[in-house]
Amino acid sequence: MERDRTGAPGEGPLDVGCAETGLAMLIEASERAVEELGLSVPPAQIRALLIIDRAGSLNLSRLAEALGASASAASRLCDRIQAAGLLTRDRAAASRREIVLFPTESGRRLAQWVRRRRRAALGDVLQAMSPDGREALARGLRELAAGAVARVAPSGSGQRPPNGRAVTNL
Repeated sequence: MERDRTGAPGEGPLDVGCAETGLAMLIEASERAVEELGLSVPPAQIRALLIIDRAGSLNLSRLAEALGASASAASRLCDRIQAAGLLTRDRAAASRREIVLFPTESGRRLAQWVRRRRRAALGDVLQAMSPDGREALARGLRELAAGAVARVAPSGSGQRPPNGRAVTNL
């Protein structure tokens, strides 16, 4: 069986297949933790809420970009999150046409609760790794997260994400 490898010039190859397998294990542990909560809020709404909560506030187009969805699909998703009492919308001070999304207090509490459960589940999975392996993984994930978070800046920050899809539901 041939491994899928890639790498930057001058650096060693990256075993993408192995990285994908490890990432899948982490994602599955995270998803299981949320499923075990038995929430009435669907996973797509949880994902959007976590993105908004992490940013503090976000405009609708940036949320759509982070989700990899159209603005109209993100708006419908936000309608459902707002109806559940987890999200509010307001007009931006700088532009009355821009809609800014904020988690409600209930939304913030739910996001914190979900993150605590996911972190506990991930911690259990990571205990199987050596301390050096955990530190290397943590260092790599910090780099990855810093790049992803920078692509979805809070509204009003003056920063624009690139045209690429941002992945920020960590």
